Amino acid sequence: MKRRWLTVDLATGQVETRVVEPREVLRGGRWRTVRELLDRSAAGVDPLSPENPIIIATGPFAGSSFSSANRISIGFKSPLTGGVKESNSGGTLAYALGRLGIAGLTLLGAARGWVLLHVSEEGLRLESAEPYLGRGVYETAAMLREHYPAAVSIGLIGPVAEYGGLLGGFSITDSDFQPSRLSARGGTGAVFAAKRVKAIVVEGGETPEFARTPAFKRAMRDYAKALMSDDGVRRYTVVGTAGTADFENMLGGLPTKNFSRGRFAEKENPLGGEVMRRTILERGGQGATEHACMPGCVIKCSNKFPDASGRVIVSPLEYETLGVAGSNLCLKTLDEVAELNRLANDLGIDTIEWGATLGVAMDAGLGEWGSLEFVRRVADEMRRGSKEGRRYATGTARFGRAIGHDRVPVVRDQAMSAYDPRVVEGTGVTFMTSAQGADHTTGNVARLNPREKSLEELMELSFTAQVYMGLADALGLCAFGGSVNNVQKEAIMTAAGLAAGFEASAADFDRIGREVLAMELEFNRAAGLPDVMPLPRFMYEEPLPPRNLTSRLDPAVLAGFWKRLER
Repeated sequence: MKRRWLTVDLATGQVETRVVEPREVLRGGRWRTVRELLDRSAAGVDPLSPENPIIIATGPFAGSSFSSANRISIGFKSPLTGGVKESNSGGTLAYALGRLGIAGLTLLGAARGWVLLHVSEEGLRLESAEPYLGRGVYETAAMLREHYPAAVSIGLIGPVAEYGGLLGGFSITDSDFQPSRLSARGGTGAVFAAKRVKAIVVEGGETPEFARTPAFKRAMRDYAKALMSDDGVRRYTVVGTAGTADFENMLGGLPTKNFSRGRFAEKENPLGGEVMRRTILERGGQGATEHACMPGCVIKCSNKFPDASGRVIVSPLEYETLGVAGSNLCLKTLDEVAELNRLANDLGIDTIEWGATLGVAMDAGLGEWGSLEFVRRVADEMRRGSKEGRRYATGTARFGRAIGHDRVPVVRDQAMSAYDPRVVEGTGVTFMTSAQGADHTTGNVARLNPREKSLEELMELSFTAQVYMGLADALGLCAFGGSVNNVQKEAIMTAAGLAAGFEASAADFDRIGREVLAMELEFNRAAGLPDVMPLPRFMYEEPLPPRNLTSRLDPAVLAGFWKRLER
């Protein structure tokens, strides 16, 4: 099966197909998204105009059952940050495209009316999406599955993205066919809406030829064994990402009350992984402490969180939501955060951006701390697309400016994920230096005691983490295999080479990651954006209890950060 790339002119419906050579297959995912954006001179376009391309790229493993290696990269110029964005997600879309031999898609222009992209062995065609407009994501996904019973994967935007809300993401079905995996950050859904693309439906396909070879099967088994033998990976299987809420609460870097405190509970965190695991096991029913969001994954860091009767409220309930949309809003129970999460999923919005926006609103006195009723009211306004709802849908930075509030936790106008950089300093360096803004997925350095490292050491750690994530995103690998990937570079690249049909070595591991970062920096410079951005002013002025630290991450000191690419 030869890998192909499809370029779609949405205005005419014409599809251009080209064969993707093995060397290009190896440099997939995030590498391919930024390369395509540069080649199409996207840095100078209006992010919400038809001229802003959407690049959807898989990694070389796509379509196989290689563990944790079916993530999808969606690239575009971000309407939130004004710079490059690669919005990454698990789920089934990369797997489904890989089984059709499709390495990726470039979406150009804008359709005349709302469309969905139907992709199958017969090719790609545009179909009307009018029947699916204005509905919640769960209802829409169910309608699409009923209409396309052979679908392997469905991706779609929700009602907030339809009217251009910058909180909007692109929801992708998981291994249970629930639309619960979001390519959420950076305004993904708003860019799809600007192109009048409501959904992508993928049908058919088969296991790729490379995945049937003895050498690849051995590599796949060896990788799964290495993951399951690693203590760090096994921890994700036991408590999932929610375990980070316990650690950050202890460390004192957990966002609480609009980033005004770093600890939510003095003893056990009621919104943490240990409490969540016990709750799921006690309630039983449809709940599950282990769940794979993508086919073949042995880590199973996802979960299914049930109500008291055992019926699933939401799947998954993860750390970033528990932090920025849980403790940050002073919600008291997992059930409350789960309801918020389900509301967000049905609206098709980023829980990080929404949680931070709600935190700013509560901090400004527009809602009471810990009020789930306030959350519900805002969700209802956003669903209806009222004037007030649309104001919330603009995202944290724009909402803060609109109401005149100055305690706004953003970098490059994108909300911070759940790590307060006054304490979680390594991730703070990433927030400030990444071309993508405050996004932990570009290079998380979350497990250091504050002031444990010098600024120079923090920059080195952040740079290394960003290189490693650039490589992982190019291959479609999940970050949670990093403790194995980053020490078994030769094995990872050998397996990737077997999948791509191109011999690769450990040297390619760092090389590809560095290439990703260099291209993203090139894009942002072409867009007229600075290399380094400061943290919000209040983080330099307000000590964060209980550590009572202000940030020492001086933008002037970090100014030479990207000279490391020249080494």
